[in-house]
Amino acid sequence: MQIIVTGHGNFATGIESTVKLLAGSIQNVSYIDFTGEMSEDDIAKKFKEQVAKDNQTLFFCDLLGGTPFKQAVMYKANNPTADIEVICGCNVGSLLEVALPGFSNYKVTDDLAKELIKSSKAGIRQFGVKNQSVTELTDGEGI
Repeated sequence: MQIIVTGHGNFATGIESTVKLLAGSIQNVSYIDFTGEMSEDDIAKKFKEQVAKDNQTLFFCDLLGGTPFKQAVMYKANNPTADIEVICGCNVGSLLEVALPGFSNYKVTDDLAKELIKSSKAGIRQFGVKNQSVTELTDGEGI
């Protein structure tokens, strides 16, 4: 099983750079950028070449509806017998959490897709400081 991280500009290779800095390379994860010089046919060709290495493939895209997402969906639609899933909202945290231990727990890409989505949702947080009341000192010393 493999994951293809893809997105606009240097999104995918940017994710790759971050992953390598934090954890080294992750086996069976490839990174395919969709740059300004590329056409839809170019990225479709890259997808075809990469999927040929393993029909059990999960596309982890940057944005819903963007060209990389659309081309991944079209690839899945044109290859209905292959075990291919497409999700969007790729982030480093979920990729590390799910892919770093390996894919041995996942028999089908649908299970891997669901776990990446679950991890992505769980990783979104807002930082905040709760107001805490100041307790008055009662020892009379003002300390």
